[in-house]
Parts: sequence; C-alpha cells; structure tokens
Amino acid sequence: MSFRALIHILAAAALMSSCGFHLRGNLPLPDQLQVIAVSSTNHAVKEEMVNALQASGAQVVDDETAARSILDMYDVKFDRKVRTIDTRGKVTGYVLRYDVSYRVMNKDGKELRNTTLAIQRDYDFDPNQVLQAEEEEDSLKEDMIKELTRRIMRQLVTIASRTIGVPGPLEHASA
Repeated sequence: MSFRALIHILAAAALMSSCGFHLRGNLPLPDQLQVIAVSSTNHAVKEEMVNALQASGAQVVDDETAARSILDMYDVKFDRKVRTIDTRGKVTGYVLRYDVSYRVMNKDGKELRNTTLAIQRDYDFDPNQVLQAEEEEDSLKEDMIKELTRRIMRQLVTIASRTIGVPGPLEHASA
C-alpha cells in the first residue's frame, strides 16, 4: 500500500468518525439498562432481543423485581398476505409483515416508551418450488426479526440517555 493511499484511508476514517458514523455493531447501553428483564409473546423475537442485549453488555434477568428496567414486547404479530397471482389464480408473491408493540419501564414502573414498529418484505413465490419458497420465507422472517431487534436497540439507547439526561451515541451526531 502506498503512502498516498494510506493518507486517503486515514482521512476518510477521520471524516466518517467526526460526523457520527459508526459501523453497525453493538450499541453501548447506559447503566439504567444494564440489568433488564425481557418479556415477549413471541419466543423467536424474545431470544433475538436477549442475545442483542447481552452482546451489548446487559445482564438479562428473568425476575422483573431484580431488574433496573423492563422491556415488554407485549404484542408481536406476523402476517403473510398475497401480493400477486397469475392468470390461473395461483399465488406468485407474498408480503410478509412483522408488527412489534413494546414498552420500556423503569424499576419504579414509570413508562419510558410505548410504541409499535413494523417491517415488511415482499417475496416472489414459485408454486413449483415449494420447499425453496418455504426456506426463503423462513430466511426473510429471521432477517426481519434481526432488523426489528436492531431498531429497538437503537431506540433503547436514545430512550435511556434522554431519561437520565446524558447524550447517547446517536445524539452526538447532531452536536
């Protein structure tokens, strides 16, 4: 690598870090969310959320009385609707949609946030390749759950930082 290329790489890295850009990864959680209880009506969503919280350094506890805060994903819905059909009336495409309603409460029961997130994906369906279509749907559902988890994690960081009055990592970009 030439010296000139190294200078360009370092300059690009400095510019990106100064504007608040961060590589996708684990978001640091504030102290208020370091011991958290998670509940959900959907096992797959709860498991992904617990993994994300633990990867960010949080201790996830089963006992809500031992938690500093509670993440309650009280309504998780998955829906699959027909998007397109062919001339014979056979389905050729679907729309998959996840809706997650959740609330975050502190240990005193004060609600810090109550919101619903939605995500949807379209996919083409070939009735002659049912097994491949099922695998594709399962893969899309997993990706949707991961995306919902990332969105919730980003919101958790901003909720907690605003609650305790300390700018979170996402708020530094506007500073």
